[in-house]
Amino acid sequence: MAVPDIYIGENWFSLDEVLNSYKDETCGAVDIFLGMPRSAPEDGEVKELHYEAYQSMAEKVIREIINEAKEKFGIKHAIVHHRTGVVPLTVPSFLVAVWAGHRQEAFTACRYIVDEVKARAPIWKKEVFATGTGKWKEEA
Repeated sequence: MAVPDIYIGENWFSLDEVLNSYKDETCGAVDIFLGMPRSAPEDGEVKELHYEAYQSMAEKVIREIINEAKEKFGIKHAIVHHRTGVVPLTVPSFLVAVWAGHRQEAFTACRYIVDEVKARAPIWKKEVFATGTGKWKEEA
């Protein structure tokens, strides 16, 4: 199966699949961000995260964000994947990969895409604690 530019769902593509999904001889940089659930003292004893999304709207918003990044930073290509469902600690749940001519554009665009997806895409997470209780967070 081909690696989609935008994917929201329970499946996951390997980093090798993602990296090999786009080739451009003018790209000298690929920047990758991987987000994964963690347990931290300020969050309580988190056991796992539950993600939900308004999928069609999230895909539309992410497409807009990628297009903005291409225009603002001159990148060539970007991929954004986000898991839904139950995701245990340390398992990747959010991936952004950006191809650009140079590292600075790749770094800047990758951060922009990560921050904008977190702020704008209708994707929600619920922290589930070792006690069995849960709490929805405003930002996925």
